[in-house]
Amino acid sequence: MPKFTCRCGYVMNLSDGSNNYEYSFLSENKINKILWILDKTNNRISDDEFIEIVDSDRVRVLCCPQCERFWLENEDGSYNSYVKETE
Repeated sequence: MPKFTCRCGYVMNLSDGSNNYEYSFLSENKINKILWILDKTNNRISDDEFIEIVDSDRVRVLCCPQCERFWLENEDGSYNSYVKETE
């Protein structure tokens, strides 16, 4: 069962798709491509085509619900963490 442990110690279960800490960053170009396809196909796109477009260059993001740290996945599967700045 895949899990990811945040630096704060919170363990995120990544094996079930129904959690509130996994996100995807998409470029505006990808969003516009999907909108263009929907416009040209009377709002129809296959599940496979949608997943193919989204997965082609999305950035996987984990957001820790405990400390609110973001973890952005690199191409090699490692992650970089980002913490909210405080003044």
